[in-house]
Amino acid sequence: MALLLCLAASCLALGAAAPLVSQPPPRAWSLDSPSEVPPVPSFARDDRDEPLVRERRQTAGLNAESLALRHDSPVGEPFHDTHVRVDEGTNSLHYGGGVGAVLGKSPDGRHSVGAATYAQQSVFGGDTLSFSHPNLGVGVGYRYNGDKNSVALGANAESFAGGVTKKGASLNLEHRLNDRHSLFGGISRGKTDYNGLFSRTDTDANLGYRYNLNDRTSLSVTGTHRNSDFGPLGDSSGKSIFLRLNSKF
Repeated sequence: MALLLCLAASCLALGAAAPLVSQPPPRAWSLDSPSEVPPVPSFARDDRDEPLVRERRQTAGLNAESLALRHDSPVGEPFHDTHVRVDEGTNSLHYGGGVGAVLGKSPDGRHSVGAATYAQQSVFGGDTLSFSHPNLGVGVGYRYNGDKNSVALGANAESFAGGVTKKGASLNLEHRLNDRHSLFGGISRGKTDYNGLFSRTDTDANLGYRYNLNDRTSLSVTGTHRNSDFGPLGDSSGKSIFLRLNSKF
């Protein structure tokens, strides 16, 4: 008995003296000191790690807000929009549609207000097809169109499966230097609540220049900055530059 007690005491002493080897946490985003950041839940990982998060960024709420800011139709006349996108990387199909209308315009046409609703769903392939829970979004939008300046103010809300909700808003400005050249910029913010257990806030800012080649074609360059705040889990940020050629047929 005494021999067993001595062996147990020796094992405990060796275990206490052995150095602890810490394992690096899962890399959810790039930070200077990743060892100080706790692991991030799978539903909050970056686009490269979690395709479903990437799909949620193209959400029904944002699509509804975009529809609500489309004010080129007569007041009270409904219009619709649909989308279908195939993602070969995740073997998935994403589709949805919505309807909106201009609720009112000022007599001079400078001020207008619109509203819209949008629904979308995803299908993932494999041995058996897997359908995501459809999510529904609503949006409202206000526009001011002046001789030189334009303002677009929008807000949206939507619901996901499992009690997840998201709310957001955006403000975009444009100043036309002349018929060819214009400057634009904007800021948007969205907060996602994961059923009271976790929240994520995304803030996007952009600044750009547009050159109108003619009445139907334009060339633009845009710089963007995104910051994602995960509360006690830390935050991440990134910058990018886009060059676009837009043409209306």
